[in-house]
Amino acid sequence: MKRLSCSVLATLCILESMQAAVQYNRDVLPILADKCLACHGPDASKRKAKLRLDEQESAYAQRDGLRSIVPGKPEESELISRIFSLEEDEVMPPPDENTKQLTTDEKQVLRQWIAQGAKYEKHWSFVAPVKPVVPETGNWGHNEIDGFVLARLKEKGLQPQKQALRERLIRRVSIDLTGLPPTTEEVETFLADNAQEAYPRLVERLLASPRFGERMAAWWLDGARYGDSHGYDNDLENAQWPWRNWVIESFNANKPFDQFTIEQLAGDLLPDPGEDQVLATGFNRNHRIQTEGGAIDEEWRTEYVIDRVETMGAVFLGLTLSCARCHDHKYDPVSQKEFYQLFSLFNNLDEKGFINNLRGSADPKIRYRLKQYDEELKAINEGQQDKKAREERIAQLNRQHPHVMIMRDNMPRKTHILHRGQYDAPGEEVSPGIPEAFSPPPGDKVITRLQLAKWLVDGKHPLTARVTVNRLWEQLFGTGIVKSSENLGMQSDWPSHPDLLDWLAVEFMESGWNIKGLLKKMVLSASYQQSAVVEAARLARDPENRLLSRGPRTRLQAEMVRDQALMISGLLVEKLGGPSWWVYQPKGLWEEVEKRGSFVQDHGEKLYRRSLYSRIRRTVAPPGMRLFDQPSREFCTVKRTQTNTPLQALALMNEVTYVEASKKFAERMMLQGTTANEWVAWGFRSATSRIAAEKELAILMKGYQSRLTIYLENPIAAQQLLSQGESNVADHLPKAQLAALTTVANVILNLDEVINK
Repeated sequence: MKRLSCSVLATLCILESMQAAVQYNRDVLPILADKCLACHGPDASKRKAKLRLDEQESAYAQRDGLRSIVPGKPEESELISRIFSLEEDEVMPPPDENTKQLTTDEKQVLRQWIAQGAKYEKHWSFVAPVKPVVPETGNWGHNEIDGFVLARLKEKGLQPQKQALRERLIRRVSIDLTGLPPTTEEVETFLADNAQEAYPRLVERLLASPRFGERMAAWWLDGARYGDSHGYDNDLENAQWPWRNWVIESFNANKPFDQFTIEQLAGDLLPDPGEDQVLATGFNRNHRIQTEGGAIDEEWRTEYVIDRVETMGAVFLGLTLSCARCHDHKYDPVSQKEFYQLFSLFNNLDEKGFINNLRGSADPKIRYRLKQYDEELKAINEGQQDKKAREERIAQLNRQHPHVMIMRDNMPRKTHILHRGQYDAPGEEVSPGIPEAFSPPPGDKVITRLQLAKWLVDGKHPLTARVTVNRLWEQLFGTGIVKSSENLGMQSDWPSHPDLLDWLAVEFMESGWNIKGLLKKMVLSASYQQSAVVEAARLARDPENRLLSRGPRTRLQAEMVRDQALMISGLLVEKLGGPSWWVYQPKGLWEEVEKRGSFVQDHGEKLYRRSLYSRIRRTVAPPGMRLFDQPSREFCTVKRTQTNTPLQALALMNEVTYVEASKKFAERMMLQGTTANEWVAWGFRSATSRIAAEKELAILMKGYQSRLTIYLENPIAAQQLLSQGESNVADHLPKAQLAALTTVANVILNLDEVINK
């Protein structure tokens, strides 16, 4: 093997002394996790040379007269020799197509770390957070968050942005806390209120709105993989929407997050649980269900249990537990045995892997609002109707009070480690248990789902509070303090503000797991209220806004894009809770998967409910929502991607939902004044919350006049445009003007600042 020359080593040593100290968690572990631990990590079955580079004892040990790492002596460390080697059969990682190679900078980081003593640390997210001291904010800032943000900005030679204009601020916070923009009247009221408490009062009002629960539920349903169908080939409808009602009501009631967690994972195991606490366990039953003929019961039942374990890990731990299904986790300290110990906790339901339909199955279920159902059923049976207003009324009652799948442990089963995760390859039998690497498990001899749930929110667990705080931060700021909000394990990104994350996590727990209180703290911060306007120099130094050198600017989520259009147009029908409805879909959408019929759209006000209540058929999820990155809900998704494609613009300009919204928006505009100029000015402000500049208004008016000429000459085209969608427009309004104004309304709804916040 070609060794490095003494002169090169000497030069490197000099460079090391000039460089800043390397931190293991921040600088070294990400490199090891990405490039080394697949072969030299926790997974014993894949480990090479019996070497673990994630453990100090193994890395320091001598093998065949060599030591991989000699603290303070990189020139004596085999690791350094190997990564700098020029020989193909010696260099590490091996130079093949399946292996990620180290960059020059990464090699230097590893060398410098060893030169500094090769100090190991426990992964930062596996250590319980401790509340750090809040940095001084000087004359800037409103609360503790700003102290941490300002300290990081100063480190990088940056200053905070000025506060956003008040009309932009009310739009930002309204969308973030309710999922809907403010009305023109709400904007004017806020702008007229010059009191110091005007903004805090606004925040309190938004948090108290029933819309808050709907906005938060849309976030939670992604991780809970909520859908209105079973998935797989037949993809029959299910009836889990009452569980969704429970989620909305819980957020609106500000149910403490620890209680929210316990009830969803194990509400059925609480002492004398109420109906709502049992209903909450529908969280564990939102998985896909196999209804295809020929399916093997035990195979699919096993898949359901695995899904519950994986979802629990992703939602509450921020870990990819699925990696341990077939072998010890390659990166995080979760063994395959521990995976199946968790599996055992979710394995005791009397359920089938294959069902023909929900009500014909042996699955545990609860009749939603059971007491009310029983009373109504009794009234029907005691009534004077003949056997046939009774059968019909009972059938109608069953539709109104659906069966909801819940958890009920009544089938104790033995659990075995499954070889390669296969249902028919059982190995060692295991007892229920909890991974020990993150927090001491409960002292109880018998571990249950209830103990698991309490363990997650016992105030000592290092992950649950951090994971939740980080994801709520992501909802407001666009990016989490840890960018990889889906994974806080050993492959996670380094936090942009580590102390802030820990402070928020501890504060969250000390507040009694108060979600509204946490969100209030965030939106009242000066950091959140900054202007999103950015100049070239600031953009160059903080391109992704990880340092929070400006306010958040992100595209609206799928539900918000549609809901905003409905609200601005006056079409939105606001009713809290209830079942889902079939809204507009492209013709022939189901033809490839539907064997018994075709899509049947709902009508009337059902078309204009908030997007939270639009049916999600998992195998053919609503294309309008998917286009704006709503997950299909086939699997647990805790972080949405955000794409920008031409198809999104095409949909906003041409899809019936948005064309119909444009015509109704135009109708509202025509009722707000007597001239076209007044119509357009009102419409612009209604959508953006601000007054249009003269140049902007002139451009929109030019478009209106050109379209008006076309529609005056072609009244049929005007009528065709105004016939889009099921809603009608007022007969007394001039059709050519209304059609021309519809095109202007469509432009306004497509403005960059309207589909972004």
